[in-house]
Amino acid sequence: MKKQISILLISILVLASCSKNRFKINTDKVDLNVKIERFDQDFMQMNPAHLNESVLSMRKKYGDFFDRYTANIVRMGSPDSANYIPRLTGFLRDSMVREVFKETQKVFANVSDIQKETNDAFKYVKYYFPEKKIPRIAMHISGFNQSIVATKDILSISIDNYLGADYAPYKGIVYEYQLQNMTRSKVAPDILLGYLMSEFPVENTGSLLGCILSRAKILYLQSIFMPQRPEQDVMGYTKAQEDWCVKNEKNMWNFLVENRQLYNTSQLICAKYINPAPFTSYFTQDSPGQAGIWIGVQIIKSYMDHNTSVTLPELMKDTNYQRILEESKYKP
Repeated sequence: MKKQISILLISILVLASCSKNRFKINTDKVDLNVKIERFDQDFMQMNPAHLNESVLSMRKKYGDFFDRYTANIVRMGSPDSANYIPRLTGFLRDSMVREVFKETQKVFANVSDIQKETNDAFKYVKYYFPEKKIPRIAMHISGFNQSIVATKDILSISIDNYLGADYAPYKGIVYEYQLQNMTRSKVAPDILLGYLMSEFPVENTGSLLGCILSRAKILYLQSIFMPQRPEQDVMGYTKAQEDWCVKNEKNMWNFLVENRQLYNTSQLICAKYINPAPFTSYFTQDSPGQAGIWIGVQIIKSYMDHNTSVTLPELMKDTNYQRILEESKYKP
């Protein structure tokens, strides 16, 4: 009996050690204070009667981000052009723009929770990648344009893209499958994801294996830096979509191996496994989109679990994806 208890105890300890996140840190010990700047409010509160002065003030406060925003996001051209002030005046007075801004102020009246989660995530960045520059974080509205805008100093998120899956104006401008990620709860993860993608550009590796693993490394970092988030949040999946992947993991992997997809260099085939879509076409219509990346994340997790001396910076620099696969001992 004692021997059986001892074996059971050892088994429990082994399982506990395997499941422990070796990268988890006490964020209270990392000196960082990321504040979310409300560019959206500063911009929309500019006085149309005194725009020249307001523009100078905004350019001083936000630097080249202000110019990038007005030129590329809301498309008013250069601040030096003759039509700039009239276009800016029209934008600030536009009833549809004002209505969207009003809605964002309801949903994002208080962003202290988003700020805390973002700050904690960037503490991980500072701890594991001390050489990386932590940007200023801001919020803006874009007229449902691109979600993340990054300059050398500022990373800003378009909060009018996160007003909730039931926000009526979305129905005519996005696909149904995209709505589940257009919610307030996705703002902090998308800020971090946007930063990681800008700091660790995805390599053009040529093969499907490289495509899925280079992207999976970024999502693996995101899961490490937001340990309170379940894996489904990292992938942008619902619980049902995550459950489908878990249940069908072996079948998906067998399909990739048996059909020799891993070393296929077709960009079209790669896109079908990694691009956002209602489902992954090589599997079934019950599958979520980007299931190839989900498989990649499982491989990276297995690799890091079996190679505990590998650091996060070493992982991100490593582009030998064949060796990573072999040393992952991945067997779903």
